[in-house]
Amino acid sequence: MTCLCGQEITAEDVDALIPIVIDHAREVHNGLELTPVNVRNFLAAEERTAGAPTERLESIGDLEIVPIAPERAEDVARFFDHDAFPDNYAWASCYCTSYFEDDEANRPWQDNRAATCARIDRGILTGTLAYVDGKLAGFCNASGRTYLERRSDGDDSGICSVVCFVIAPPYRQHGIAGRLLDAAIEQARFNGFTVMEAYPRRNPDNATHAYYGSPGMYQRAGFAVTSEDPLVVRLDL
Repeated sequence: MTCLCGQEITAEDVDALIPIVIDHAREVHNGLELTPVNVRNFLAAEERTAGAPTERLESIGDLEIVPIAPERAEDVARFFDHDAFPDNYAWASCYCTSYFEDDEANRPWQDNRAATCARIDRGILTGTLAYVDGKLAGFCNASGRTYLERRSDGDDSGICSVVCFVIAPPYRQHGIAGRLLDAAIEQARFNGFTVMEAYPRRNPDNATHAYYGSPGMYQRAGFAVTSEDPLVVRLDL
Protein backbone atom coordinates (compact mmCIF):
# COMPACT_ATOMS: atom_id res chain seq x y z
CA MET A 1 0.00 0.00 0.00
CA THR A 2 0.96 3.66 -0.32
CA CYS A 3 0.61 5.65 2.90
CA LEU A 4 -0.77 9.19 2.71
CA CYS A 5 2.76 10.37 3.45
CA GLY A 6 3.88 8.73 0.20
CA GLN A 7 5.81 5.82 1.70
CA GLU A 8 5.31 2.45 0.03
CA ILE A 9 4.70 -0.36 2.53
CA THR A 10 4.87 -3.96 1.38
CA ALA A 11 4.33 -7.43 2.83
CA GLU A 12 3.56 -10.95 1.65
CA ASP A 13 -0.19 -10.56 2.18
CA VAL A 14 -2.76 -8.33 3.88
CA ASP A 15 -2.52 -10.08 7.24
CA ALA A 16 1.24 -9.52 7.29
CA LEU A 17 0.85 -5.94 6.09
CA ILE A 18 -1.52 -4.79 8.83
CA PRO A 19 0.90 -4.79 11.81
CA ILE A 20 3.59 -3.12 9.67
CA VAL A 21 1.20 -0.31 8.78
CA ILE A 22 0.10 0.09 12.41
CA ASP A 23 3.75 0.36 13.52
CA HIS A 24 4.49 2.85 10.71
CA ALA A 25 1.60 5.08 11.79
CA ARG A 26 2.69 5.00 15.41
CA GLU A 27 6.34 5.74 14.63
CA VAL A 28 6.07 8.20 11.74
CA HIS A 29 2.71 9.92 12.28
CA ASN A 30 2.96 11.31 15.78
CA GLY A 31 1.81 8.21 17.61
CA LEU A 32 -1.30 7.71 15.46
CA GLU A 33 -3.07 4.60 16.72
CA LEU A 34 -4.66 2.53 13.96
CA THR A 35 -6.68 -0.66 14.27
CA PRO A 36 -6.73 -3.61 11.86
CA VAL A 37 -10.18 -2.42 10.69
CA ASN A 38 -8.73 1.03 9.86
CA VAL A 39 -6.01 -0.55 7.74
CA ARG A 40 -8.36 -2.95 5.93
CA ASN A 41 -10.71 -0.04 5.17
CA PHE A 42 -7.79 2.00 3.79
CA LEU A 43 -6.65 -0.86 1.57
CA ALA A 44 -10.19 -1.45 0.31
CA ALA A 45 -10.57 2.24 -0.49
CA GLU A 46 -7.32 2.25 -2.43
CA GLU A 47 -8.70 -0.60 -4.54
CA ARG A 48 -12.29 0.75 -4.87
CA THR A 49 -11.22 4.19 -6.06
CA ALA A 50 -8.62 2.98 -8.55
CA GLY A 51 -9.09 4.80 -11.82
CA ALA A 52 -11.31 7.56 -10.44
CA PRO A 53 -10.17 10.98 -11.73
CA THR A 54 -8.38 13.34 -9.34
CA GLU A 55 -7.57 16.27 -11.63
CA ARG A 56 -9.87 19.31 -11.49
CA LEU A 57 -11.78 20.09 -14.68
CA GLU A 58 -11.37 23.58 -16.11
CA SER A 59 -15.10 23.73 -16.85
CA ILE A 60 -18.10 21.55 -16.09
CA GLY A 61 -21.31 20.71 -17.89
CA ASP A 62 -24.96 21.08 -16.97
CA LEU A 63 -25.52 21.12 -13.19
CA GLU A 64 -28.67 19.69 -11.58
CA ILE A 65 -29.34 19.92 -7.80
CA VAL A 66 -31.84 17.48 -6.28
CA PRO A 67 -32.86 16.43 -2.75
CA ILE A 68 -31.40 13.30 -1.18
CA ALA A 69 -34.21 10.74 -1.43
CA PRO A 70 -34.61 6.96 -1.04
CA GLU A 71 -34.51 6.36 -4.79
CA ARG A 72 -31.04 7.98 -4.85
CA ALA A 73 -29.53 5.98 -1.96
CA GLU A 74 -27.55 3.70 -4.27
CA ASP A 75 -26.26 6.70 -6.21
CA VAL A 76 -24.91 8.11 -2.95
CA ALA A 77 -23.36 4.79 -1.98
CA ARG A 78 -21.65 4.40 -5.36
CA PHE A 79 -20.41 8.00 -5.15
CA PHE A 80 -18.63 7.20 -1.87
CA ASP A 81 -17.52 3.81 -3.23
CA HIS A 82 -15.55 5.24 -6.11
CA ASP A 83 -15.65 8.97 -6.85
CA ALA A 84 -15.72 10.96 -3.60
CA PHE A 85 -12.24 10.29 -2.19
CA PRO A 86 -9.78 8.93 -4.76
CA ASP A 87 -7.29 11.41 -3.29
CA ASN A 88 -7.98 10.65 0.38
CA TYR A 89 -8.32 6.93 1.13
CA ALA A 90 -8.40 7.57 4.88
CA TRP A 91 -11.84 9.20 4.59
CA ALA A 92 -13.32 6.89 1.99
CA SER A 93 -14.85 4.49 4.52
CA CYS A 94 -16.99 7.02 6.41
CA TYR A 95 -19.93 7.28 3.97
CA CYS A 96 -20.91 10.36 6.02
CA THR A 97 -21.81 8.29 9.09
CA SER A 98 -19.44 9.96 11.56
CA TYR A 99 -21.94 12.54 12.82
CA PHE A 100 -24.62 9.94 13.34
CA GLU A 101 -22.46 7.63 15.48
CA ASP A 102 -19.08 7.84 17.14
CA ASP A 103 -17.66 4.42 16.22
CA GLU A 104 -17.81 4.64 12.42
CA ALA A 105 -14.00 4.71 12.06
CA ASN A 106 -13.73 1.28 13.68
CA ARG A 107 -16.38 -0.41 11.57
CA PRO A 108 -15.90 -2.14 8.23
CA TRP A 109 -16.69 0.20 5.35
CA GLN A 110 -19.45 -2.16 4.18
CA ASP A 111 -21.32 -1.55 7.47
CA ASN A 112 -21.06 2.23 7.08
CA ARG A 113 -22.26 1.97 3.50
CA ALA A 114 -25.31 -0.05 4.56
CA ALA A 115 -26.05 2.36 7.44
CA THR A 116 -26.04 5.36 5.11
CA CYS A 117 -28.41 3.69 2.65
CA ALA A 118 -30.73 2.75 5.53
CA ARG A 119 -30.74 6.32 6.88
CA ILE A 120 -31.57 7.72 3.46
CA ASP A 121 -34.37 5.18 3.06
CA ARG A 122 -35.81 6.21 6.45
CA GLY A 123 -35.52 9.95 5.78
CA ILE A 124 -32.95 10.45 8.55
CA LEU A 125 -30.05 11.48 6.31
CA THR A 126 -31.30 14.41 4.26
CA GLY A 127 -29.71 17.14 2.17
CA THR A 128 -28.93 17.70 -1.49
CA LEU A 129 -27.02 16.16 -4.38
CA ALA A 130 -25.32 17.73 -7.40
CA TYR A 131 -25.26 15.95 -10.75
CA VAL A 132 -23.10 17.18 -13.63
CA ASP A 133 -24.20 15.86 -16.99
CA GLY A 134 -26.06 13.12 -15.13
CA LYS A 135 -23.10 12.04 -12.98
CA LEU A 136 -23.21 12.51 -9.20
CA ALA A 137 -20.50 15.04 -8.39
CA GLY A 138 -21.40 16.57 -5.02
CA PHE A 139 -23.14 15.76 -1.74
CA CYS A 140 -24.42 17.88 1.15
CA ASN A 141 -25.55 16.32 4.44
CA ALA A 142 -28.15 18.63 5.99
CA SER A 143 -30.02 16.47 8.51
CA GLY A 144 -32.14 16.90 11.62
CA ARG A 145 -29.82 17.65 14.55
CA THR A 146 -31.77 15.28 16.74
CA TYR A 147 -30.29 12.36 14.73
CA LEU A 148 -26.69 13.54 14.95
CA GLU A 149 -25.02 11.91 17.94
CA ARG A 150 -22.06 14.30 17.77
CA ARG A 151 -24.24 17.44 17.58
CA SER A 152 -27.47 16.76 19.45
CA ASP A 153 -27.86 18.48 22.83
CA GLY A 154 -31.31 17.13 23.65
CA ASP A 155 -33.09 20.30 22.54
CA ASP A 156 -33.00 19.90 18.77
CA SER A 157 -36.59 20.49 17.75
CA GLY A 158 -36.81 22.21 14.38
CA ILE A 159 -33.02 22.39 13.82
CA CYS A 160 -31.41 21.17 10.60
CA SER A 161 -27.61 20.81 10.81
CA VAL A 162 -25.29 21.12 7.82
CA VAL A 163 -22.38 18.86 8.68
CA CYS A 164 -20.66 17.83 5.46
CA PHE A 165 -19.98 18.75 1.84
CA VAL A 166 -18.22 16.26 -0.42
CA ILE A 167 -17.31 17.31 -3.95
CA ALA A 168 -15.53 14.85 -6.25
CA PRO A 169 -12.07 16.15 -7.23
CA PRO A 170 -12.82 17.06 -10.87
CA TYR A 171 -15.72 19.30 -9.82
CA ARG A 172 -14.15 21.28 -6.98
CA GLN A 173 -13.91 25.08 -7.07
CA HIS A 174 -16.82 25.41 -9.47
CA GLY A 175 -19.31 26.80 -6.95
CA ILE A 176 -21.12 23.50 -6.42
CA ALA A 177 -21.07 23.66 -2.60
CA GLY A 178 -22.86 27.01 -2.65
CA ARG A 179 -25.54 25.64 -4.97
CA LEU A 180 -25.94 22.60 -2.72
CA LEU A 181 -26.36 24.86 0.31
CA ASP A 182 -28.97 27.08 -1.38
CA ALA A 183 -31.02 24.03 -2.31
CA ALA A 184 -30.56 22.49 1.15
CA ILE A 185 -32.03 25.65 2.72
CA GLU A 186 -35.14 25.35 0.57
CA GLN A 187 -35.37 21.63 1.26
CA ALA A 188 -35.12 22.21 5.03
CA ARG A 189 -37.98 24.73 4.84
CA PHE A 190 -40.03 22.22 2.83
CA ASN A 191 -39.33 19.55 5.49
CA GLY A 192 -40.64 21.83 8.25
CA PHE A 193 -37.39 22.86 9.95
CA THR A 194 -37.35 26.33 11.51
CA VAL A 195 -33.60 26.84 11.91
CA MET A 196 -30.55 25.75 9.92
CA GLU A 197 -27.24 25.51 11.76
CA ALA A 198 -23.67 24.96 10.51
CA TYR A 199 -20.15 24.74 11.93
CA PRO A 200 -17.58 26.14 9.48
CA ARG A 201 -13.90 26.54 10.29
CA ARG A 202 -12.29 29.93 9.83
CA ASN A 203 -8.83 28.64 8.95
CA PRO A 204 -8.89 24.92 8.14
CA ASP A 205 -5.53 23.17 8.07
CA ASN A 206 -6.05 22.28 4.42
CA ALA A 207 -8.78 22.07 1.79
CA THR A 208 -9.77 18.59 2.96
CA HIS A 209 -10.75 19.95 6.37
CA ALA A 210 -13.06 22.55 4.82
CA TYR A 211 -15.80 19.95 4.46
CA TYR A 212 -18.16 21.98 6.69
CA GLY A 213 -18.23 24.74 4.09
CA SER A 214 -16.57 28.14 4.33
CA PRO A 215 -17.75 30.97 6.62
CA GLY A 216 -18.05 33.23 3.57
CA MET A 217 -20.41 30.81 1.84
CA TYR A 218 -22.74 30.81 4.84
CA GLN A 219 -22.52 34.59 5.17
CA ARG A 220 -23.58 35.01 1.54
CA ALA A 221 -26.55 32.72 2.21
CA GLY A 222 -27.71 34.93 5.10
CA PHE A 223 -26.43 32.96 8.10
CA ALA A 224 -25.45 34.88 11.26
CA VAL A 225 -22.73 33.94 13.76
CA THR A 226 -24.21 32.75 17.06
CA SER A 227 -21.00 31.41 18.64
CA GLU A 228 -17.37 32.34 18.02
CA ASP A 229 -15.61 29.46 19.79
CA PRO A 230 -16.57 27.03 18.48
CA LEU A 231 -17.84 28.86 15.41
CA VAL A 232 -21.55 28.27 14.85
CA VAL A 233 -23.72 30.03 12.27
CA ARG A 234 -27.52 29.99 12.04
CA LEU A 235 -30.25 30.90 9.62
CA ASP A 236 -33.91 31.35 10.61
CA LEU A 237 -36.04 29.51 8.09
